[in-house]
Amino acid sequence: MNILFLGDVVARSGREAVMKQLKTLQNTYDIDFTIINGENAAHGKGITKPIYDGLMSSGADIITLGNHAFTRRDIIPKMSECPYLLRPANMDPLNCGRAWAVRNRNGKRIAVMNLLGEVFMRDTTGDPFLAADRMLSMIDADIIIVDFHAEATSEKMIFFECFKEDVTAVIGTHTHVQTADEKVEDGCAFISDAGMCGPYDSILGRDKQEIIAHTTAGIATHYIPAQGPSVIMGCVITVDEETNRAVSIERIQIRP
Repeated sequence: MNILFLGDVVARSGREAVMKQLKTLQNTYDIDFTIINGENAAHGKGITKPIYDGLMSSGADIITLGNHAFTRRDIIPKMSECPYLLRPANMDPLNCGRAWAVRNRNGKRIAVMNLLGEVFMRDTTGDPFLAADRMLSMIDADIIIVDFHAEATSEKMIFFECFKEDVTAVIGTHTHVQTADEKVEDGCAFISDAGMCGPYDSILGRDKQEIIAHTTAGIATHYIPAQGPSVIMGCVITVDEETNRAVSIERIQIRP
């Protein structure tokens, strides 16, 4: 079984690139199941119900979020209408949406979990390790994939070491910079960060001049996504359907 995971989708450019290229990617890599992080999909921060619908219609099976999960407040009352939209388990408000979901594919129950790291992050409301333990005690699935949305590479690695015997893959998101540390240990795939699907000529998906002005001159700015074609970043995890364990992970990076 091949599982495709695409890194943070950023703004219109990222959305359009994913929607245009997803079917080709799925055919090229013989994909059985697709997970997309959509937490930056709405103008660089958050997600909306129409964007969720569009990504699902394009071929996503699960959409995960992160620290901008609730930036678009109108998504909160709509989460009950988005059964495969996941918010981090350890982030307020805790009384809306879901942090994990299970879908059936090829006779397998595939679970996806969404968690937020604590290190250098301001939005966490609970220990991600404890939250993972709680979810794992409730999940009944053959294959478990974790989107660990976190800033610190070390925290992602620690999480992997703690849970690699319990889950099939731990995929890091959030930094928008794809790392080259993909590996499989004890049947669990890992990468510190899957990268982003967003404007290639940018700084992490944002307009370069805006970021430079803010950083070097202290000018107050708004979040302006960069324009132009997008890079597609992510990974493909291959799972042995006899053991339900990962056997390989391959990075994907398609530049315009």
